[in-house]
Amino acid sequence: MSLDETLDALETVVAAKKGGMRREGQAQMAQAVADAISGKRHLLVEAGTGTGKSFAYIVPAIVSGERVVISTATKSLQDQLDRRDIPFIAAALEAGFPVSWQTVKGRASYVCKARLLEHTDVAAPDLFSEPNIEDRYSQIADWAVDHPTGDRDDLPFSVDDETWSTVSVSGTECPGRDNCPMGSTCFAMQALDRAAEADIVIVNHHLYGTHLMSERGVLPEHGVVIFDEGHRLEDTFASAFGFEIAPWRFRQLDRAARYLRGVAGSRTTDGLLDDLTRAAQGVEDALETYDGTRVAVPSDLKIPFESAARVVAKVRKLADKTPAPTQSQEGAKARLIRLAGHMEADLALGHQLPDGYVAWVDRKSFNVAPIHVGEKLADLLLHDTTVIVTSATLSAGGSLLPLANALGFEPDQTTGLRAPSPFDYQRQGRIYVASHLPEPNAADFADEAADEIVRLVTAAGGRSLILTTSYRNLERFSEALLGLDEFAVFTQGDLPKRQLLEKFEADETSVLVATMGFWEGVDVVGRSLELVVLDRLPFPRPNDPLWVARREAAELSRHNPFMTVDLPRAAMLTAQGAGRLIRSTTDRGVVALLDSRVASRRYGRTILNTLPPMPVLNDLRLVEEFLAGD
Repeated sequence: MSLDETLDALETVVAAKKGGMRREGQAQMAQAVADAISGKRHLLVEAGTGTGKSFAYIVPAIVSGERVVISTATKSLQDQLDRRDIPFIAAALEAGFPVSWQTVKGRASYVCKARLLEHTDVAAPDLFSEPNIEDRYSQIADWAVDHPTGDRDDLPFSVDDETWSTVSVSGTECPGRDNCPMGSTCFAMQALDRAAEADIVIVNHHLYGTHLMSERGVLPEHGVVIFDEGHRLEDTFASAFGFEIAPWRFRQLDRAARYLRGVAGSRTTDGLLDDLTRAAQGVEDALETYDGTRVAVPSDLKIPFESAARVVAKVRKLADKTPAPTQSQEGAKARLIRLAGHMEADLALGHQLPDGYVAWVDRKSFNVAPIHVGEKLADLLLHDTTVIVTSATLSAGGSLLPLANALGFEPDQTTGLRAPSPFDYQRQGRIYVASHLPEPNAADFADEAADEIVRLVTAAGGRSLILTTSYRNLERFSEALLGLDEFAVFTQGDLPKRQLLEKFEADETSVLVATMGFWEGVDVVGRSLELVVLDRLPFPRPNDPLWVARREAAELSRHNPFMTVDLPRAAMLTAQGAGRLIRSTTDRGVVALLDSRVASRRYGRTILNTLPPMPVLNDLRLVEEFLAGD
């Protein structure tokens, strides 16, 4: 693959796009991606909003001729790549670079034909607790008969999670193609078969983490992986590389074990299932002691975990030795053995943690995660696969080094690039730092901030997205804004996220108040959004066990934990929130930071250097004048 080929292909694609124009940042990024693939070097590339980063990595991926996996953090981007971006690029480059692609999702995204078979078997137990679930199940079963993918997202009707759980399986319970009676026609396996023949495979970060933890046993072989929305990698891989022991897992195991009654008899199974219930209660009671805290291992959890593991092992052994006379029972048996095996292993690890892991309890759930995902990534991925990480926000204070360190990249094997956005931030936007407000932990902050928000929203004529770091502030600010009769005020929780955003965008002068789930993924172009307010810097919670462990590790390495752990995370998330404002070349508006520490603390400069390069104002009157301008 030559650089000229990549840039020529990019020009062809841009020319085919209605209103397409050459973007310097896009060309720089495409060149860097092509160099990384051909030179087998890792790449971190921050591509500002409007760069057109998906085109900038898809085009060189196609031109390279390599099999490339593209991983995203969100379903919306996954769908965008699969249904819009790649088809468009493929059509534009069809003559010179034919390409095939396939999206692969987690097991739970597909209808499980073995679960359907279980329910049709008259010997199978009743799977449903409510009549309406039974009715909806029948609709799903009829739909799945002729559907080519069995993907939940293709359903022509809405299905709640409880209903879907009766017709799907998770990765921890799927026994795999060879151990399932429906393995030859399984929707999930068919998606993997198609992926094995595709040039580009689209997945999500969590599935890719599962692929790594299964010794690369999920996805087809590939030499290049591109992680879009890379600012989410550390959190997602921390989850994927860890595990959870919670009441819902025991309930899941109990439901899966019900089929044993029909084949082994109630006399054999009832006592064992009662033991399972008691073991689950013992674990739950033990976890209450630690709720909200970090768990030092070994701990008092050792006894209830070992007791539960013994009962789970008995369930697995009984299932293993009990014949399954029908196909449906064969599938249920394989699923139960798989579930119990995972539970046994996790209960064992729960009181004998490997080095580099931390355990904590949150709302009766025992959680385990690696302190640093970079060490796992370096071992499982970075030594033999070209890795490209991109997002609109990867840096902290203008440096990509904090993220590179967190993800395990070695400087001599990695290239960094901050591709410029085509937006004229100096003209289009302003950053307002409310330096006169009390600090966020002050008793009067919420009231003072509410008054400031009312004044800002009034100046903007509505058209505002108020992003908070707590539900307490969300409620306080919503209450204050509801007193402004001239603007409609939408609050997170009133409606599902998609409907809230649709209403907000449709009503040009409305206001939306939301918490952390809206700090990213909100893409509102035009006059409906001219003010973004961030209530405080989103530092990790001081007592969050995982972040406490990361701070301790930084101290042991003689690094400043605030500068190397807390500040980079807060800067990146602040940039994500601020990035909701300018989404096109015609947008304009203000990002208002109500956290006065941006002005009073030395680290405020790092925060500002992470944001788009807009002029900074401290005078509210100047902000009001800018918002009132044409």
